[in-house]
Amino acid sequence: MENLFKVILLAVIQGVTEFLPVSSSGHLVLSKHFLGLEASTGATLEIVLHAGTLISILVFYAKHLMKIATGVVRGEKESIKFILLVLLGCIPAIVVGFTVKDQLQEAFANPRFVSCTLMATGLFLIVSHFAKPAEKKVSWVSGFVIGLAQAVAMLPGISRSGSTIGMSRFLGIEPKQAAEYSFLMSAPLLAGVSLLALLDLAQNGNHCGSSFLELSVGFVVSAVVGYFSIKWLVSLLQRGRFWRFGLYCLGMGLTTFVLLSI
Repeated sequence: MENLFKVILLAVIQGVTEFLPVSSSGHLVLSKHFLGLEASTGATLEIVLHAGTLISILVFYAKHLMKIATGVVRGEKESIKFILLVLLGCIPAIVVGFTVKDQLQEAFANPRFVSCTLMATGLFLIVSHFAKPAEKKVSWVSGFVIGLAQAVAMLPGISRSGSTIGMSRFLGIEPKQAAEYSFLMSAPLLAGVSLLALLDLAQNGNHCGSSFLELSVGFVVSAVVGYFSIKWLVSLLQRGRFWRFGLYCLGMGLTTFVLLSI
């Protein structure tokens, strides 16, 4: 029961932080450290919780995704272009994931490193607030640059949504479209790692330290909480309050760094 409570708590943290620009992976690493919840194979629990947030994206953007799918079937150029832009943005993260996988695993096991990257995220969010506002759309060049930002965010403590939306601000992309592109660009990656995790569980069994029931509950909780987190973030973006999360990341990173150094 105690472990179930911890998994639920981590699922809530995942659902909130996956979409808010505060780094879900960083919070999970630090939470696991301070809560004492271990995962012997590394990132299995994190992947299950990420799968839950994938459902959040699909549900929140269901109408838009249906419109795009219909457009693709009809051969509409804008819909086809958007799909290609999403896939383009995924390429840098896929390359990084396959080339530096071991180094990323080491980063997940280093809470002090995560504290430092959280502070870096905070500074980036604050600086992005001063980017010149514009109403541009995502292009082939900007899509790839945003994809590079997403690749960097594979490091725990570097916020994926913070990096991609913040970079979009520097590129002059309209806030609502920046959020839309950022979240939908993450969907193929989340789907891929979730599928690989399920295949691994089917072949090798569960060795992550959590039962199937605990993982299932975590999946559902992260999906529900994630949906409302997306809704809140889109509202904050439109009101120009995105940068305030930078102050939180700075404070969280500095506080945990001090605690880990004591």
